[in-house]
Amino acid sequence: MAGNYFSQTGLVTQSLEEIITEITDKYKEIYGNDINIDQNTPDGQMINLLAQMKKDILDLLVQYNSNIDVDQVQGIAQQILYKLNGLEIKSYTYSYVNVKITTNSPTNLQGLDSNIDNADGTGYTIQDTNGNRWILANSITNLNGTDEFPFRAAELGGIQCLPNTVTLPETIVSGVVSVTNPGANYITGDTGENTSEFRQRRNRTVALPSQGFDESIEAQLLNLDTVTQVKVYDNRKSVEVNGIPAHTIWVIVEGGQNSEIGDIIYANIPPGIPMKGSIEVLVSKSNGELTPVYFDRGTAQTLYVKATIKNLETTVLDETDIKKQMSAQLTYNIGENADTATITCVLRDILNNTGVPYDVAVSLNNSDWQEIVTPTGLDNYFALASENITLTVE
Repeated sequence: MAGNYFSQTGLVTQSLEEIITEITDKYKEIYGNDINIDQNTPDGQMINLLAQMKKDILDLLVQYNSNIDVDQVQGIAQQILYKLNGLEIKSYTYSYVNVKITTNSPTNLQGLDSNIDNADGTGYTIQDTNGNRWILANSITNLNGTDEFPFRAAELGGIQCLPNTVTLPETIVSGVVSVTNPGANYITGDTGENTSEFRQRRNRTVALPSQGFDESIEAQLLNLDTVTQVKVYDNRKSVEVNGIPAHTIWVIVEGGQNSEIGDIIYANIPPGIPMKGSIEVLVSKSNGELTPVYFDRGTAQTLYVKATIKNLETTVLDETDIKKQMSAQLTYNIGENADTATITCVLRDILNNTGVPYDVAVSLNNSDWQEIVTPTGLDNYFALASENITLTVE
């Protein structure tokens, strides 16, 4: 009969059936083997009552042990315990994009201002071609001509947009001639962390001293609340490899503030190691001198997807909604491939037995279709917009 003991996976306790058997044997030692312990007898009910009491206490001990074990803890207890490592679970954050506004007369536009972090904030609002709403971050006074301003996504999470897609005014204001975003969103919001993701990040963090400096940089950058993805390339060869000069490190980051990113890179990179990147950050050394640190931002690359769907319903499938859900769920990291197997799984979940997808293909140019494609550059990541999805419903 199994007892209660500690194993490599934690505290192991008896099952309810094992506890009942154990107590029953003790009763028989006292009163004899002919004792009536049926469930409808006083002795039978007492045995079950004592067994359940012991089981409840053991379950409480298992829960307590799990809550002090960094590899098993969950929920609020996990967040409290991981604070000892200086970590907080990543919450949902907003995405931001710069939008160029053109007016033909002095125009005032209301922004979120002090409500920049509030979900119920209101202000001048525009939409992208995927229907995502973007709200002016700060109020504008007497804009006459063209200038560029930051807009915050109306919804929390990792909302992405391609260049020249934020063009549809929702708030109509006299004097505004046009709006457009010259580039993709410069901050992609975070969709938060679940228990498993938080545990993985904690494990990476405490292992930092045993890692190479490139892994340390990646792990510490990922700990920043507004950083959504990081890719660190380290060319240790004496010749150029994939556009990275010899003995050079190339850090590519999405999200985060330049100053925070620069501080982390400087704190981890050994002296004399060259850095590739178009973004320069001046980091203050302990002696007050400024030293440059270089890195790059990821570049969105258009991904094209086509698929055929066998409609299993008598009603017409909402292709617009299907495309919108696909573009929201199919997000890619820097350098990550796009494959038809993953897309098929996502599409099946969206259809939810209303249809069957097949003949799924991906392309970089909307012409040459394949089962898997790789981003063109090491700093590229795929961005899938609704207008770049072709669905054929049969």
